[in-house]
Amino acid sequence: MEAAQFLSDLPRSQPSLADTIEKIYGLGFWLHARGRYADAALAFRTMLRTAPTDERGWLALGVCHEKIEQPRVALQLYDWGAKVARDSTRCHLARARLFAQLDRLPDAAEAADAALRVAEEKGDDELIALVRAERRNHVAQH
Repeated sequence: MEAAQFLSDLPRSQPSLADTIEKIYGLGFWLHARGRYADAALAFRTMLRTAPTDERGWLALGVCHEKIEQPRVALQLYDWGAKVARDSTRCHLARARLFAQLDRLPDAAEAADAALRVAEEKGDDELIALVRAERRNHVAQH
């Protein structure tokens, strides 16, 4: 299915803003799954213009830039997402993972600590466990 077909299959009624954001996210995900990272990045940027506090957009856009071998751009996007997203835990985790890959271990540890602080503030035990596991897998290994 091509992007034009995907868009033509969308309902013609006036969707809510939340529905529109979900459809743009879905389009970006669809493009990403087909290896069309630059196109997917455009969709995620469009999503973020409307919903800058949605962490998924920052994460997805950062991943697109990682896929097109722009890790420093991805780091900046994750950093911005960590500052503006309602729940920034995963943006901090993405920063920690990418810092570790770039062998910037003090920065990786700091980002992992920030992720843990946010998860603990939320009181989400599953998220706390995820952060601790990611810290072990990405920060401690390097």
